[in-house]
Amino acid sequence: MSDSQWVLVLTRPSGDPTLRIGGLPLCLRLCLDAQAAGAAAVVCAPEANAARAALGDRRLRLPVLDAVPEGARSLSVPATYLLHRTLIRNVVRYDGEAGRRARELATEPFVQRVPYGFEPIDVTGPELSSAAERALFRSLRKPEDGWTSRYLNRRLSLPISRLLAHTPLHPNQVSVVILGVGILGAVLAARGELVLGALCFQAQSVLDGCDGELSRVTHQGSLSGEWLDTVGDDITNYGFFGGAGYGLYAATGSPWYLAAGLVTVASGLVASAFEYRYLIKIGSGDLLKYPLSQATSKSASSTGLARLAPLFKRDTFVFLTLVAAVAGLLGAMLCLFAAAAVGMLFAVLRTELRLAREAAGAA
Repeated sequence: MSDSQWVLVLTRPSGDPTLRIGGLPLCLRLCLDAQAAGAAAVVCAPEANAARAALGDRRLRLPVLDAVPEGARSLSVPATYLLHRTLIRNVVRYDGEAGRRARELATEPFVQRVPYGFEPIDVTGPELSSAAERALFRSLRKPEDGWTSRYLNRRLSLPISRLLAHTPLHPNQVSVVILGVGILGAVLAARGELVLGALCFQAQSVLDGCDGELSRVTHQGSLSGEWLDTVGDDITNYGFFGGAGYGLYAATGSPWYLAAGLVTVASGLVASAFEYRYLIKIGSGDLLKYPLSQATSKSASSTGLARLAPLFKRDTFVFLTLVAAVAGLLGAMLCLFAAAAVGMLFAVLRTELRLAREAAGAA
């Protein structure tokens, strides 16, 4: 092992290292966080042998050793500590000195550099487990959350995810259920039950956070999970607006609603085809990695519109759709979304042209 590599050392626990927080034993969570931070191995000190049995999990790919290899740096943490999932990575990047003690993790600048971070918690017994789990799930919030996610959706999805973490459900299974809720909303809208359809649309938006929260808290994220989330959102969006266009046309006889639904769906499908092609090329299913979102963020910042950016996020437009349906204004909202879908398609086409020029220049 080279002197640039480091290992996590599990030291004497203050309580039961197999106590489950967020669906995982404390000691296993520590090791998985270390694995994500680039550790080369886990060392189980003799006084922490009670933790060894919980480390036989397929998610943990690190070797479990009895002693620190010669030349390796080490980070020593009691086996009952709960840390923010990115705290270990920040500590190692900031200062990789051998033998850092766990108490130093709580000092500046480590905690303050982590959004929604919390100081390390030594879960010495079941009486502290509830508070520790609350801190863990609160840390799943994202700084880039839109207004609706921050003040409504996360308040609902996090308690649901906390319950799901103590079940055998996999995040991908949760994603399929969430997609089913979205499809139900599209069917209801096509049948003319617009308010019920919009309620399902909003419910899908709330639940849409659960699969990601569950994958992060249980360390079960995957490429297939990213694609399920991305494709599920798109199917839900296009299905609802297409269904709403048909439902409004059937109720009023106006072909404009049908045309607005078709324009929204067609524009979205073409834009998604370009986005998916790019994501396949880079080996990701995360739509936020498509450079359109990066360019949009820079443009918003340069024009002073950064404060309004959350208004255009999916969580907000889904909630506004529900408000419009309840107010009987879904037809007007559908026409606005048709125009926005065309605008988004042109933005994607401009991004594709820019990428093509950059590729030609590089060649």
